[in-house]
Amino acid sequence: MSSAVYSAAVRERCREPRRAGAWPDGEPGVGTGSAGSLDAGVWTRLQVRVGADGRIDDARFKVFGCSAAIASASFAADALIGATLAEARALAPEDVAVALGLSGDKQAMAALATEAACNAVDDWERRTGTGDWGPGIGHSADGKALSGGTR
Repeated sequence: MSSAVYSAAVRERCREPRRAGAWPDGEPGVGTGSAGSLDAGVWTRLQVRVGADGRIDDARFKVFGCSAAIASASFAADALIGATLAEARALAPEDVAVALGLSGDKQAMAALATEAACNAVDDWERRTGTGDWGPGIGHSADGKALSGGTR
């Protein structure tokens, strides 16, 4: 652990992470997004399940990284419950960082969590053929265009 002193909110989310876990690959109705890399030492994956009403009815996360990364992913997964897809995309790293009291050097962990959340929404839209994923446009789970497509 670094010399950073974590807030009570970060410590609590590490002791009792909410929404930790994962659905199996290809689970119907689930979108998966990730950010970061194992090579860089921090990797976050968020999954969302969207209900018939178009709102996220459940979310899960997995993280390889520090306490701030775990807390950020847990907070983001909680924040997504009940959100529309637009609201999920609007979750800002600053919102996560402020809520958790992250220091400047740990705010990048909040950015990874929100990037993974956006990528999960994109993946759900791609899998269900909703949103603006037109013919011939494909994206990987990390939101990168495949086959030269653009969003």
